[in-house]
Amino acid sequence: MSNDVIVKASEIINSKTGYIGGGMEGYAALSLIDENGYPTTSTLTITKADGINWLTFCTSPTRNSVIRIKKCNRASVCINSSEYNLTLVGTVEILTDIDIKKENWMPVMDDGAHWTGPDDPNFCVLRFTTERYSLFIDDIGFVEGALENTNKKTAILIEPMFQFNRQCEQAIELYKKAFGANVAVFLRYSDADPKDLPPKYNAETDSNLVFHAQLLVGNQRIMLCDNVFNELQPGHTVYPVMMFKTADEVKVAYNALVESATITTPMDSTTYSACVVSLVDKFGVHWDLMAD
Repeated sequence: MSNDVIVKASEIINSKTGYIGGGMEGYAALSLIDENGYPTTSTLTITKADGINWLTFCTSPTRNSVIRIKKCNRASVCINSSEYNLTLVGTVEILTDIDIKKENWMPVMDDGAHWTGPDDPNFCVLRFTTERYSLFIDDIGFVEGALENTNKKTAILIEPMFQFNRQCEQAIELYKKAFGANVAVFLRYSDADPKDLPPKYNAETDSNLVFHAQLLVGNQRIMLCDNVFNELQPGHTVYPVMMFKTADEVKVAYNALVESATITTPMDSTTYSACVVSLVDKFGVHWDLMAD
């Protein structure tokens, strides 16, 4: 049944590409994260697709959607009717190559309402690539899962973690003013799963402190928290966080680094990550390894 649902969902998506009629028949809802960390949704025409694997849309580089993608390229696409609901989760990239723009150009665009041609600098292509899917089709069933792409290299991000001594929230307000930073994630210790709380945690004094926060500074994400785990040492309040896509990738890196290392936080799932571990390697470098 699972394969039947995927095949039918792919047929539905492919049938909607290049649609030039009226109504919403050829549209999909594209959800992105806005400048304040909130999800926003707009509808776009699907120009090309490879079933549930990837879809493309046409837009302008100055549109809000493109600006948002430059800051955070995580996205979700939803295509639905009274008979089905197809939700895809993944990433989206902005393409300006002239050959790709020509491939995605549709006759309806020749009316001059938006662009003068595929070489118009105000015309670009968005390509959405699926990582996870949730598919429901009436009379067939429901299936969800992840797409495996063996040709795709693992995307590892190196992001800084800033620790503060009970002043994290004040620091966030300062960085918002100084750098135009936007808050993407903000969790207090009172929001955390009780199992994630450190032994030194005191509910009366610590519950309102910052457990985990993420700021978007331009295209860069930084993480911040109030440290109630241990005493902060001068020069050890900022360290790199290696962001992986899956817990298995975290474990591979951990197994390579663990020899002669000091484990500062044992490997576990947390309120904000499926897998995270902190250690100081044999060279004295502090690392956080985390599944995003």
